[in-house]
Amino acid sequence: MIANIIAVFVAVSVGIVLFLPRITANHLWRATVIPLASIIGSGFLVIAPILQMSVGSKALIAITVLVLAAYGIGEAIRFNISHTEPLLLNQKLGGVARFFETLSDPALAFAYIISVTYYLTLFGDFALRAVNIHHEYVSKAITTGVLLIIAWFGSHKGFAFLSKFEGLKLAVIASLIATMAYQNGLLWLHGDWGLHFDDPDIDLHAVRIVMGMLIVIQGFETSRYLGDKYDAGLRIRSMRLAQQLSGAIYIVFIALILYYFNFPLPATGQDTAIVNIAQHIATVLPWMLIALALIAQFDAAVADTQGGGGLIYELTKKRLPIKAAYLIIAGLGIALVWTSNVFEIITYASQAFAFYYALQALVATAVAWNSKHIKYHYLKSLFFFAMAVLAAGVAVFGLPAE
Repeated sequence: MIANIIAVFVAVSVGIVLFLPRITANHLWRATVIPLASIIGSGFLVIAPILQMSVGSKALIAITVLVLAAYGIGEAIRFNISHTEPLLLNQKLGGVARFFETLSDPALAFAYIISVTYYLTLFGDFALRAVNIHHEYVSKAITTGVLLIIAWFGSHKGFAFLSKFEGLKLAVIASLIATMAYQNGLLWLHGDWGLHFDDPDIDLHAVRIVMGMLIVIQGFETSRYLGDKYDAGLRIRSMRLAQQLSGAIYIVFIALILYYFNFPLPATGQDTAIVNIAQHIATVLPWMLIALALIAQFDAAVADTQGGGGLIYELTKKRLPIKAAYLIIAGLGIALVWTSNVFEIITYASQAFAFYYALQALVATAVAWNSKHIKYHYLKSLFFFAMAVLAAGVAVFGLPAE
């Protein structure tokens, strides 16, 4: 009973705060929710079972390393917003950096189209599971309808509503974390708090899965392509805030679930594992998490559509309006839904994101190396090169987690 009261109270309280007009109208917050929505997508619900299954008690270390690695790659992209974009605008970008920049955009465009379709396919599946219906074509029809809705809103209304969805999602996440903290506290008071399950053997396959988990916390790069709405300084600050907030959420969430569930999480049905066991935390949580799953996937799809629209706008040298770019993304996504199995090609999307990160880090490497007016530019160049090697390793060796 107390757990249910905590879950509802925290969700309502956080929701009220995030829906205050001064919050939803704040420019920093509106710029932050776009990358934040993509970072905390469907991966939030599947990351705990996969990490615990792969590395057991080392899950907290693994997620911390992943968050720090993503933050390092984010620094490379933030550097490009600050230093590479002006060079591009003034047509002064060097040949090597320009080569990598030219390659990175098509890679990201491909990954965005796949990820939007993937998120909405899961949306259709979760929507049907909520009413105990399993039908492939009905799920595809739902996905198609949502793609059309997103394209219409992007073309006619814009995505100002995104901050409201992010507020709902963060309210449910805060409720989950607060309730889990309460349950962990009870275990500690009764002397039952700790790790009691057997660790799996950590082999090369497990390491490759952890490397692939970098893709789960993908999404911060969307700020790179919002230059038509926000200036460079705001995009840098909002991307950094989105990564810090999402990183804290992921680390705290993994820590709490690791010490609360003293048994390995199920290896099958990973997309619904957290929903299935949430009833042990609070009986109201399963329904809240189903709502979270639907909101998170729709939210991430909208964020990637917005990022993809900005990218296509840049790729076409601003000849194609962003509104038309949304329609192109929706059209290609619908074609993909009805002609392909998204789960078979998600691997390519994961590798495309990692490939894009590697290329962007190489752009930052080249620009920093040649920017003698930047303090410690050689050290920054070496750091960005290390991030490029890391991302390339994920693209080649990482196994996708989503």
